[in-house]
Amino acid sequence: MSDSEALLDLIEACVVEHGGDLGGWTRRDGDGDGASLHLFDGRVTLRATVSEGGPGGGLGAVHAHVVATLHEHDDEELDACLFGMGDDRESALKQAAVVWLTAVAGPIRSFLDDRPVCMTCQANVEGGDIAKGYAPGGFGLPPGLRAYVGPSITRGIEEPPGGPGSPASEALPWFRYAAESAAPRRVHLAKATVVHQGAEGWRRELEIDGHDVSHRDPDWPDRPRGPGFGYMTRFAVFEFPRNSKTLARRAKLEKAIRRFAESYAKFDSAEELMADMVARGHDPALVREVEAFSTIAFGRALFEPLGVKYPATIFRARQDGRVQADVPLMGLPAYSRARALAAKLRETMPQDEFQSLCLYNAESHAIVNSIEAAKGKPDFESLTLYPLVVPDPGASDETMEAALAALRVLIDRSRPAASKKPWWKFW
Repeated sequence: MSDSEALLDLIEACVVEHGGDLGGWTRRDGDGDGASLHLFDGRVTLRATVSEGGPGGGLGAVHAHVVATLHEHDDEELDACLFGMGDDRESALKQAAVVWLTAVAGPIRSFLDDRPVCMTCQANVEGGDIAKGYAPGGFGLPPGLRAYVGPSITRGIEEPPGGPGSPASEALPWFRYAAESAAPRRVHLAKATVVHQGAEGWRRELEIDGHDVSHRDPDWPDRPRGPGFGYMTRFAVFEFPRNSKTLARRAKLEKAIRRFAESYAKFDSAEELMADMVARGHDPALVREVEAFSTIAFGRALFEPLGVKYPATIFRARQDGRVQADVPLMGLPAYSRARALAAKLRETMPQDEFQSLCLYNAESHAIVNSIEAAKGKPDFESLTLYPLVVPDPGASDETMEAALAALRVLIDRSRPAASKKPWWKFW
């Protein structure tokens, strides 16, 4: 029997034993790569893949993906990334099955029945009582979505901050930027893992639909004392409204990002490419967003693996004269979705074309200058990049000057007096 079959058998046994709100007939079909498990009276079909080893490798750790097809929702697929550990392969698979039952099954069944079950909470319910499974807060998800958030699973932490059912839990941004990063389809499964790193504090890792989106966020707002290592994981199912204008715009944005990326090397300038995209029917506003924000994501995809540390925010010089500071890039779909697509484009585009695309933006120019100044041996650990100033089309010179002045203030405050450099040097 394959590991995939064994995992599905274990999940079926867990669901049958649990019963109650997870009840309904179950059926296992097929074997090997074609193995499947029908749950909840046939409303869901599971398929599983199991890798050779988990994060620590060896037979006592497994890395699995369990994909649930929702037959009542246009066969949308929810991909849960799971890890299991134990003394041997069998016990590791058992733990992965228990994780799926505890953390994933509840949100899925709650979503199907449109009521919270199995320690799951519905998010952003105005006037809701979290003790009854209706949370006024959103766990980081924006209002307007139908979202069900499962309980947290903890390892290495005796009393996790913001544990299941606590008011602090719904207020913490577990799934911040999940909606902005998700692919342009209606139903998604998000996984948030908050890791304690000892003296380094906490970081959050966000995954959506398996590994379609992967994001690390060191800015976790709750930093209690804890062990050398420990973590909390929870899952959420969320859905965009039917006929959502946001979702329709995201679908157009996705096409624009791909078109810009895959065609960039074929044009003499970005301006020519943008004009061609508009002539082909792309929304001019979306094309401008891609040029302004998606290209930042592409550049970071190239240099982040080398150790370059980037600011999480930008300044915006707006057309109406406002200067916005500390604007989170991940809150801009043109950036956050481009981050997800960059990993795929790296695999499908010719290497020279992908690198050319990644070198387009101002941050990449600054990094290349630093590499040249270091004669090809840069110290990326000591490289400091400050937030970009990104102007709206039509922003006035006065607004741009005000934004640059705000940037200069930030740079002056962050540098020791003895090491200050001209504000325009980003390295």
